[in-house]
Amino acid sequence: MNAIEIRHQMHMNPETALEEFETTELLEHEIGKFSNIKIHRPFNTGLIAEYKVNDGNYLLFRADIDALDIEEQTGWEYASKNKKMHACGHDVHTAILFGLIEKVCRLKPDKNLLFFFQPAEEGAGGAQLTIDTGFFESYAIQHAFALHVSDAFDYGTIAFNDEVLFASAMELIVDFHGKPTHVATPEKGKNALNALRLFLDAAERIPVSKNTPLLLAIGRAWAGNVRNIVPEKARMEGSIRSLDMDQSKVFFEQLLQVAQGVKLATGVEVEVKKRAFYPEVRNDSKLFDQLYLELGKHYKTLKTEYTMTGEDFGFFTRKYPSAMFWFGTRKDEVHGLHSPHFLPSDDILPLGSDILYSILELFIA
Repeated sequence: MNAIEIRHQMHMNPETALEEFETTELLEHEIGKFSNIKIHRPFNTGLIAEYKVNDGNYLLFRADIDALDIEEQTGWEYASKNKKMHACGHDVHTAILFGLIEKVCRLKPDKNLLFFFQPAEEGAGGAQLTIDTGFFESYAIQHAFALHVSDAFDYGTIAFNDEVLFASAMELIVDFHGKPTHVATPEKGKNALNALRLFLDAAERIPVSKNTPLLLAIGRAWAGNVRNIVPEKARMEGSIRSLDMDQSKVFFEQLLQVAQGVKLATGVEVEVKKRAFYPEVRNDSKLFDQLYLELGKHYKTLKTEYTMTGEDFGFFTRKYPSAMFWFGTRKDEVHGLHSPHFLPSDDILPLGSDILYSILELFIA
């Protein structure tokens, strides 16, 4: 298979976080056809392909491979065959990285490389899970690189900056445990829904400095089971987004204090639980300056602002001098990431691979 065929196969058979078994097998089989590539499987899903030509250090290139629980509505010939979808472009990322391997094996550059096909970016922290295996500690990694497609930018645009590009993201679940009673006798119960309302109102009143952007985003909430019974249980799910992981930690501690206040006021037990927690993606400033200058000679580059989108490549930017950039796919309509209509065209793949190859050429001695 070539890169476009890899993209089609993945897009038709998307797998969500930590379930990317068939995707991993597909990649292992196809990458295994290259004689000068060694494959490693340090985690249950995903893989690392190694290209080693000397005793020097390595560049790491990363693509995520997981999909989302979204039902596709593109009508594409290669649309998903199940009710999941590569609505965040991870099939494109993967195919671009596969195309880079193809080019490396053809041109044989004198530079050691790791190609990381990462599982579980969407909420399960696959970057940290793989880092925790200790695999990368055996390698002298000079820099790490990644891209993310987006139709917010014109086709072929490289958009990034020399500071925070993606926000820190902490996934959050808040559970409320009350006591049921008939709605006609509310004084005999403890209303979990009312406690949820109080909690959210208080949380939104926590002061946040205008100079340090932070938001609490709630995407889902529910309470109760029957229309005439005071809700015994309630839950809300969302995330904290900020430009600094430490700031998110402080805000989380403030939410714990809010929970105690709600419990005292209502008698409802409140559990504030932290799930996946991604650091901000912070580009190395010196690396940005170098890439912006050199890539700008051949490609359209743009210095852009931060976004409150989360991305677990932040684990790598904390570990190595790194750079990540938005890769523009817009030709006509704009749907946005995580849309059931999001569908970059196949012709973006070789351009993405060429850009990554141009990056690695900058570090050949």
